[in-house]
Amino acid sequence: MYRVLIADDDYEDRELLKLEITRALKGREDNLKFVEAVSVKQALSFLKERPFDLLTLDIEFDRLNEGLEVLPEIFDDYPVLNIIVISGKLDKEEVTSRLFRFTRDNVLKGKRWARHFDVLDKKDDKSEAIGVAYGFALKQADSVDTVKELFSLAESHLEKGEVDKCMDVYRKIQEAVPGERESKENIKVLKGGGYEEALDYLRRGENVVAGLLLGHFIENRLKAYSRRMLGRYQPSLHDCLKELERARKFSAFKKTLFRKLINTRNKAVHHPGTMGEKEFESSMENLRLLEANI
Repeated sequence: MYRVLIADDDYEDRELLKLEITRALKGREDNLKFVEAVSVKQALSFLKERPFDLLTLDIEFDRLNEGLEVLPEIFDDYPVLNIIVISGKLDKEEVTSRLFRFTRDNVLKGKRWARHFDVLDKKDDKSEAIGVAYGFALKQADSVDTVKELFSLAESHLEKGEVDKCMDVYRKIQEAVPGERESKENIKVLKGGGYEEALDYLRRGENVVAGLLLGHFIENRLKAYSRRMLGRYQPSLHDCLKELERARKFSAFKKTLFRKLINTRNKAVHHPGTMGEKEFESSMENLRLLEANI
């Protein structure tokens, strides 16, 4: 049985979603169970009462963006629930911007575990997203606890600067849940393609993900620079700067560059949607100058 909770206050939209899900899973799942919620309050009540494999959540109910406002609670309480957010008026980038703290967790820390999360317009073809969510549900029953543990292990390696070990763990996640998006993207980032991938997201209009990836890329490069200069790992950029200053390992010019890059990293992480191509270019130039003649 594949259990779907459709949270939408519009009867016709609920009926259309049921048709779309039925068509998308035709030949793959014959035992579909639909439960309909006409309010956010009712949706939360259903989630507490029984397990679901997929939640489709409309953005607007009685209040503007009411569905968006309830997502933090749903993310925290149901870490493996597959979710497709449906937006009739806001575009995907706007919704992602409002949810950037989830996006940040997804892109940088894999907090989604084995969850499929997507944001779609009501007019979009939802077949692919529905199919991916269904695939995740099939894997979750046996692998979710393992995946949670692996993501935690990967994070601990990353915090210690053990990139190779972190990548090995992400590869194990791919074996447990083939195609899992966050571990797949993180492997690309850790291989050193973080900047190009971030720039690609920016040019496709996904500014939030682009900014977060850029912040992660800058942080990794600054920590790697500090490790080469000091011969040891420092857990935070503040510690890196403090130890470099104490050891007199760089000039006033490079100290200024390091501080600028920290500021860019902080802006990229805390206000990712505000990053533009000019800031991408300047960060790369500052990194090139900082790392010159090491």
